[in-house]
Amino acid sequence: MHDKRSWSRRGALRPLILIPLAIAAPAGAATRGFTLTSFDAIRVDAPVTVILATGMGVSARAEGDQTALDRLKVEVSGRLLTISMDRQAGEKRSGAATLRLSTGMVERVVLTGGGSIAINRMKGLRGEIILGGNGDVGIADVQLDQVDVTLAGGGRATLTGRTGVANIRLTGPGSVAAEPLRARQATIFNDGAGNIALTTDVNATVTSTGTGDVTIAGKPACTVDNRGVGKVLCGGESY
Repeated sequence: MHDKRSWSRRGALRPLILIPLAIAAPAGAATRGFTLTSFDAIRVDAPVTVILATGMGVSARAEGDQTALDRLKVEVSGRLLTISMDRQAGEKRSGAATLRLSTGMVERVVLTGGGSIAINRMKGLRGEIILGGNGDVGIADVQLDQVDVTLAGGGRATLTGRTGVANIRLTGPGSVAAEPLRARQATIFNDGAGNIALTTDVNATVTSTGTGDVTIAGKPACTVDNRGVGKVLCGGESY
């Protein structure tokens, strides 16, 4: 009899334990949808994680902390999509949010602050990436005639794929990890403390005036002006 009563009491406690868990679960999985018009340029001014899929119809859906989702603004003006957050004096910092987007193509990416953006593909004649904060930009498949990358903050740009011309300019402590990106021609300017890595097949022109290193893999014809203290390695030669 004692065992049966103990088992009964334990069984009665189970619903009391499960009820709070059932209530808490939806709060951690809040979602919010957005209705957008077409865009081919994106600017991220909010500390959110953005995942963008190209080659698809336009869509936008966010998930994460409810307070962050309530403050999140996703707006299109012309062909530019801007992602930001409403700020109110005295308001506590909200939790994390992830925004999943899709569109036909993207030509220009601007990231400020501490957010991040991952894009499956940039394809076309020209693509531009501007990173001004401490966030990360990742392009899984670059298929462009020309790509221009400008990095002024402490962030990181990671690029994979192929391009005819790569123009990379770094003026801060950030880094450009683009050794998996193969360019026919490259023009590199490093005036910062960060590092640049790229693969080039034909011609590479490098100007370095900072403390960061530049590494050009492949066997291009190299023109190097190294006036900084960082190392320049181009086509297997050190400058």
